[in-house]
Amino acid sequence: MSKTSVTSVVPPAPQSSPPIDTFGDERLFAAGINYPLLSVIITNYNYAQYVIETLESVIKQTYTHWECIVVDDVSMDDSVSRIKEFIDNAPPMEKEKFTLICRKTNGGQMEAFRDGLSKAQGNFCMMLDSDDVLLPDFMETHIKAHLGRRSVAFTSSNQYQIDGQGKVIAGDHPDHMSKGKYRYIPDTHLHKGYWIWATASSMVFRMDTLRLIMPDPGITFRICADYYIAHFANQLGNSLLIPSFHGCYRRHGENNFGSNPIVGAINSVGCLDQHPPHDEFRWTMINHIIKHYNKFYRIYMEKGIVKILCRLATLRELLKITEDNQEIFTRSTWLYIWQYICFHTPRWYKSRQKWQKRLITVPEEYFFNGKGENPFP
Repeated sequence: MSKTSVTSVVPPAPQSSPPIDTFGDERLFAAGINYPLLSVIITNYNYAQYVIETLESVIKQTYTHWECIVVDDVSMDDSVSRIKEFIDNAPPMEKEKFTLICRKTNGGQMEAFRDGLSKAQGNFCMMLDSDDVLLPDFMETHIKAHLGRRSVAFTSSNQYQIDGQGKVIAGDHPDHMSKGKYRYIPDTHLHKGYWIWATASSMVFRMDTLRLIMPDPGITFRICADYYIAHFANQLGNSLLIPSFHGCYRRHGENNFGSNPIVGAINSVGCLDQHPPHDEFRWTMINHIIKHYNKFYRIYMEKGIVKILCRLATLRELLKITEDNQEIFTRSTWLYIWQYICFHTPRWYKSRQKWQKRLITVPEEYFFNGKGENPFP
């Protein structure tokens, strides 16, 4: 009796593919999917001697999916003519990526950024000061981080510090708390001020986060707008510290805030007397959430909004907020007290530790390739 061969119609089980870095996944291109657009907003005021070097650093990026919006805040020098000449002489492929906005009145950092944001089309966005410089792999590094295994509201990389002539004067930005490792910044209360990132020019934000937190017209910060934006964004979506260096912060003595010289180990970037009060930023965030409650409710629901307020407000302030807005905070006062205690009690000890112990260290292999143990709680 002859044996009949039988061919199985069941396809073999697919072999599991190794984890892959999202940024390097060529299947995205095969599917016709492109990488995100990064909007670079450069705010300029009387930095004619530096702005061209800043613009050149944008053109030299290895990541090509960008647009650049330059906002001149009524400079008194020849900034505008230099910027126009640079754009006119840029290579055709780059020239079309630039937009120049010349404000009619001087409004300061926040208003210049607001004008740029109104024209931005990107999925991600950065505030680039017109006296700072990006290294060629800045955009590529940040977009790769944003496409990693944990979404964040923004990323911040380390910076070299340079002087007015473009010479390196420090090999680290002392505020940046990465200290050689990727660090994820979890829920952290904002009752008191702190700063653990580098400068605004080191950051890349999710555009949706920026549009959610931008203050209404008439509410502004002439300087230190990045303090409001970074802290508010971190409260809503957390942030990631990138340990490597991808930009240069220029200290030339005429910076809006960080104008102090480097004298050694002391970390004194700028004179705090010139910095707007911390509580002014904090209450601007609180009032923004209350005024735009419906926008935040869709994302966080009522319990999540109260959790954010627990980080921004003291208990006494939280009770006053809920009492003054009973049309949206309808639960019993005791429930809000209980939620506040439940939020802060497990964080009481950790909030008194050094920053390196309060942050979550993220192994690079896990963050980009999904290999190893998940470090997130």
